[in-house]
Amino acid sequence: MVKRYDIPGVNPTGGRYSQVGEVAPGARLYFLAGQTAGRPDGTCATDFKSQAEQVYRNIIDVLQGCGLTLDNIVKTTTYLTDPDDLPIWREVQKQAIGTLVPPPSSTLLVISRLANPVYKIEVDVIAAKD
Repeated sequence: MVKRYDIPGVNPTGGRYSQVGEVAPGARLYFLAGQTAGRPDGTCATDFKSQAEQVYRNIIDVLQGCGLTLDNIVKTTTYLTDPDDLPIWREVQKQAIGTLVPPPSSTLLVISRLANPVYKIEVDVIAAKD
């Protein structure tokens, strides 16, 4: 099982994430490729909120395909192309993985663009299973 925690005496987190995700010895690690807003039929929404919701659906589907759940997430890295989308991302992320207490460790980056300029968000995940 993944253990998540914060370290006393270190700058407190500024959002819904933990400072540390610990994986037990012998656990299997899963490195999910960055998930974008592409739907199974190859289409993609144009608005940010729909894209973010699709990203988290894709993450859940990939995890399930590996026999995992959101509880197996150790760390996420999120890439946004517009800092103005941060409030919407926080809302969607909280709805998608807000049940995890404490939440996984996380890194958020705002970048100029993704490999496909249609995408406004990409999230990659590290997960573990005992």
